[in-house]
Parts: sequence; structure tokens; C-alpha cells
Amino acid sequence: MRRHVLALLVLLLTPAAAQAPTDFAGTWTLDAEKTMKPGPDGRIVMAPMLGERVVVSQDATSIKMRITVQGNVVAATYDLTGAESRNVSPGDITVISRASWKGDRLIIESTSESTDQGKPITVRTTRVLWIDKAGDLIVERTGTPASAVTPSRSVYRRER
Repeated sequence: MRRHVLALLVLLLTPAAAQAPTDFAGTWTLDAEKTMKPGPDGRIVMAPMLGERVVVSQDATSIKMRITVQGNVVAATYDLTGAESRNVSPGDITVISRASWKGDRLIIESTSESTDQGKPITVRTTRVLWIDKAGDLIVERTGTPASAVTPSRSVYRRER
């Protein structure tokens, strides 16, 4: 009886195995039809946040994206250990980001400098990425200021 109690205590006191992060690796193409469906607020915002096509590679410490936008390729790498990442967006805009996991979702919080009506502004965005039950990659974006960041949602399907 003591052995059973001891075994039960060991099981109860041993931390549960951490959930493996979602694997986004693959080639994804914008699904415009699904992207055009109204969001929870009833709005439709066509914003292909990862371009028309994105090739993703991923390992335990980083996720790399090769994003095709109107024939141009933009490369971005995000550190998955919590360290700061620096990428350059079109227009030579430096974007500073931190990526973290919340369950099966990847959260990328970014900051960059821009102009709005000729005045400098700081743009802060949060992108949340996950794979839904249908196997689609969902990307939702929110941020500030509202004049520079429209809340949006993009849906990508994996190429076979």
C-alpha cells in the first residue's frame, strides 16, 4: 500500500510535460475567401499580413518567414527564447519584436517608428498566430495607434 501511495505522490508532484509549441513550418498561401469572412465584430479587412505566400521554417529557438508580397520577398526571423528580434520591413523600417508562446499560439509583439500626417509616431502591434481545427494558419493583428494599425485577420492554407 505504501508503494502505491508513494507512486501516486510522485505522479502528483512531478510537473506535467510542457506542451510542444505549434509547428508552423511549411509553405502557406493566402486564402482570400476565408480571409474575407467577417470577423467577430462583423468587419471585413483584407490584410494579407504574411503576404500572398509565406515559407516558414522553425526550430526550438527561432521561426523564420520568407514572405512574398507583390513579387518581392521579405525575410523575417523571430527569436523564440524571449530575446529581442530586429527585422527590416519594406521602406527600410526597423521593427523590434519579442515572440512568446501562449498555449498553442505564437504571440509576436512589435514596435516600429513611422509617420502619420507628417508627424513621427511609434507603432505597436500584436500578431497572434495559430493553426485552427481545419489546419489553416490564422494571423490576427491589433495595435496602436488606430490611425496606423487596423485590426485584421488573415487565413492561410498549407500547400501540399
